[in-house]
Parts: sequence; structure tokens; C-alpha cells
Amino acid sequence: MGSNNKKYSSEIDYASLRDMYACPCDESKMYDKFLMPVKAKGMWVWFDGEEEPYLDLVLNYSSVNFGHCYPPIVEIAKKVVERVDQIHSFHSKDKLELSEYLSKKVSTEKNYKVYFNIGGSAAVSDAIRLCRYSTGKRYMISFDGSFHGVSHTAASVVDDRLVAKEQFGIPVSEYTFSVPFPSTTNDVSVSYCLEKIKKLIEKNDVAGIIVEPIQGAGGFIFPKDSFLEELSELCKRNEVKLIIDEIQVGFGRAGDFFVYQQYGVINPDIVLLSKSIAGGYFPVSAVIARSTLFDNVPLRGTAFQTTFNNSSFGLGIANQLMKLIERENIFDKVPEKGDTLLKKLNFLDKSPYVADLRGMGLAIAFDIIDPVSKMPSDKLTKIFISQCLKEHVITYACGVNFNSIKIIPSLVVTNEEIDIISEKLDNCLQRFHNHVK
Repeated sequence: MGSNNKKYSSEIDYASLRDMYACPCDESKMYDKFLMPVKAKGMWVWFDGEEEPYLDLVLNYSSVNFGHCYPPIVEIAKKVVERVDQIHSFHSKDKLELSEYLSKKVSTEKNYKVYFNIGGSAAVSDAIRLCRYSTGKRYMISFDGSFHGVSHTAASVVDDRLVAKEQFGIPVSEYTFSVPFPSTTNDVSVSYCLEKIKKLIEKNDVAGIIVEPIQGAGGFIFPKDSFLEELSELCKRNEVKLIIDEIQVGFGRAGDFFVYQQYGVINPDIVLLSKSIAGGYFPVSAVIARSTLFDNVPLRGTAFQTTFNNSSFGLGIANQLMKLIERENIFDKVPEKGDTLLKKLNFLDKSPYVADLRGMGLAIAFDIIDPVSKMPSDKLTKIFISQCLKEHVITYACGVNFNSIKIIPSLVVTNEEIDIISEKLDNCLQRFHNHVK
């Protein structure tokens, strides 16, 4: 029989392979220019055929928070990969140490247990399922502008403007409600939001509420100061489970291990982590929940079990990474670095095309608007991104109007690199102005 194997030459037309065989609807279509990464280091990415590297201000949506191939994490990964590849149904030392560490990060007063899975979407699905199973209730409440993943269950609590839910083939929003998010940039009051939640709880069997302390995919949207604390108290009074989704903004991005603690929330029912907790080398996610929520889950036939959820490799990296950040106090330096970068980016606010430069820690964002109407403009945003790419700077569009630009530097960014980021973005803005004027 003949073989279907094809011997590729060094003259492969990869652009044609993309057009013929690659999924046409994923994020690879975000950019007009066809680029193939061949090397990454820190905040820099080298592409095939390009001599000069590109400054990466996306960092895979915060999943490589310490920059690409951060040397201490590379060394951790090398050591861990030689231990155990994958064994089912057994607790590794790393898993147990990591479980204790994360539990005590949430609370030293209350007992929490941790379930690990693969990726943020799975963690959200696990948390929602845990709320419904432990309460016997059905409804979940989320917030306008929220994003919690694209699994079937996770997508049910995502803003319809961020995920086209008809792609799932069947309704995904059954037994879910969405209410306005009282942010620092809108006129939604905390009292208005909480009153709508109260009425939903009174009329429906609400199992839980899921909230991002800072909306990530929404474009780093910050809540009004008292909102999260008041929401937590409302949940406790009404015996509704509160899920804090820290998948994108937690783990140091906004200046502390957990964002919700900066807003006065104490002992939430469930906290979610993922993205960069294994350094970007494995998609570990963690559901950190009050032990009572897990205690009634059956030992057999459980839905809290997948082939790779106890990955020896992923949890090994994550556990050793936690020890690294504690030993070097990495997150302690983030607020000062963020303040420095935000001040250096003040020139953005002077542009008629830019609005609402904002930030907390190294979670920084701004919006692109039409200078005449002052309204969001996704078309101008796409032009800005393309002009950034010509300056060898990688950015992307997010938010419900797809006009927000997030600046996501490495958490170990140096002062010299902060200057480079500022200078590069200034060049991007000038190029953009010259293109659109």
C-alpha cells in the first residue's frame, strides 16, 4: 500500500497550509499579517523570517505572567518532567502541598479544599456544578461584560457580546441571569445592582453568583469600591454561594495574590485560579472551595474527575512556582511597577482617539474611540492593532465593544523594560495618528 506521509522540504508554504488546513475561526485570524513564532524570551517573540523581535503585551492572555521562558520556571519544568509523567487516582506530594498552600491563601480560619483541572473554562464549569449540587438549586447569576470561558456550562454565564452562543447548537443560557456590573466607569450604582440580585433570589432558586473582581476579557473593568464586599454579604445573608473568578486578574496581575481580598471580601465560598499558576507550561486550574461543598460529593461516579486533572507535571511546576514567588516576594513589587508604567503612559490620554486609561498593578488598559462621536470604535481599534504590529508590538482588542486594548507586561518587568514599553507604545500611537488623520 502507498503511504500518505509527505516529505516536507525547507521551502514549505506555511501560509497555504494555514489556509487549507487550519481552523479559520480561532484567534489566529486576529492579525492581518501571517506570523509564525520560533522563539520567545521574556516579553519578546521572534517570528520566522523576521530579524527583529516583537514586544509581546498580550502574554497569552496572562497565562505567562512571568514572561516567556522565565529561566527559574524553565529550570523547575526541567526537573519536574523527569519525575513522573502521569498516574491516575493518586495524590502526589506536590498536589497535597499545593492544595494546602492555596487553601491557606484563601483563609487560615476556615477549611478549604482544592480540586485541580485543566484550564479556566473547566474550573468555572466545576464551580457551577458544585454550587448546584451542594444547594440543590438551579439558577446562576453573572454580570454584564463578564467572561468565564467557553465550555458549555461556562459559556452560560458569559456576556452574549463576547461569545456567540448559537455556536453551541443548543441553548446554553438556561437557568442563568445577568445583571449590570457597577464599574468605576459607568453609572450603575451598587445599590441598583444588589437590588436586582435580591429580586432574582426572591423569585428563583438561585444556587450561586459568579463574579470577576476585575473583568478581564471586558478590558480590565474595575468595580466600584464597596461592590464586592456588599455582594459577599448579600450572598451570606441569603445562603447563595459566591464564586470569585480570579483566573485572569489573580495570581499577582493586579498587585496581590488575590484581587478580592483588596476589596474587603472575606472567606468566599469558591475561588478560581488558572492561567499562569503553572508558569504557562501546563494549563492547571484550581477550584478552591469551602470543604463542606466537597464533602457530600460521592466517591464513586463523581463528575470531579478527568484524565489529566492531577497532572504530576503541571502540579509539580505550580507547587514549586508558589515557593519561588514566596521566596522572592515577586508580587510585592507589582503595585509600584504598575504605578510607574501607568504614569509613563499618560501620553495616551492626550490622544483624541483614546479614553479611560486605567490600571491596577500591572493590569492596565485603555479604550479606542471615535474622536467626533466619542463612541467606541472597533474599526479604529483594528487599525491601531495593525499599526502596533508594524512597530513590532503585539496587542489585541477586547471588551464588549472590541475597542479596549490591554497592556499585560511581565510581572518581573524591569524599569528599563518599562521605559521600552512606554517608548514603543508612543511610537505605535504616532504611527496610528499618521495613518488615520
